[in-house]
Amino acid sequence: MDAPNTRFDIASFGELLSDPSRVAMLLSLMHGLTRPASELAEIAQVTPATASAHLKKLLAGKLVRVEQLGRHRYFKLAGPHIADALEAMALHAPQRKIARPLDPARQIFTEARTCYQHLAGKLGVAFLTALEKQKLLRVGGGGYELSPKGIVRCEAAGFESLKKWPSGKPCLDWTERQSHLGGPLGSFLTQQMLERKWLERRREGRAVRLTSVGRRRLADFGVAFL
Repeated sequence: MDAPNTRFDIASFGELLSDPSRVAMLLSLMHGLTRPASELAEIAQVTPATASAHLKKLLAGKLVRVEQLGRHRYFKLAGPHIADALEAMALHAPQRKIARPLDPARQIFTEARTCYQHLAGKLGVAFLTALEKQKLLRVGGGGYELSPKGIVRCEAAGFESLKKWPSGKPCLDWTERQSHLGGPLGSFLTQQMLERKWLERRREGRAVRLTSVGRRRLADFGVAFL
């Protein structure tokens, strides 16, 4: 017999994700940044009052948290574990039986985006594949660690040198059905690429653009991304 608390907790989580407006809000926070309620209302295409009601439920369900800056309140995901759960839900969504051409915005999203704070999409998968092929990663601590060769390559690329490099983990990409590099290591390397203008955030959503500089520099890691 199932434990009642577990069964009810799962049902509560599913109920919070049953409303498309709430899902739209959560997905817009997947890049790890913060948004005010007014912006989330626009993204979800609901009134401010309706957005406030949705956010109240998400706060109660501990899917988001709020930061107070002066008179303004900004919302963000409660943590990377929520991003992982959302990605997992998206991964198991029914696939369309009839293939349809991707619209331009969708194509950009699948090519390169952030999954919470780490690189995802085709580029994210290609990056992890290259790191593995070049033996820049090694398995350790239940996940990934940079190998000595990987640390040298990252430092040669101009990334911030750390006394202790974070670990990472494979994160199953819901658009590619393959893994990209997640965890603290994935977040750190992605942030380094953004700071060095290898990647640029697009105006809306979580999509990022690979710059000409980034294309050349990622080639040094063995990434062949057209």
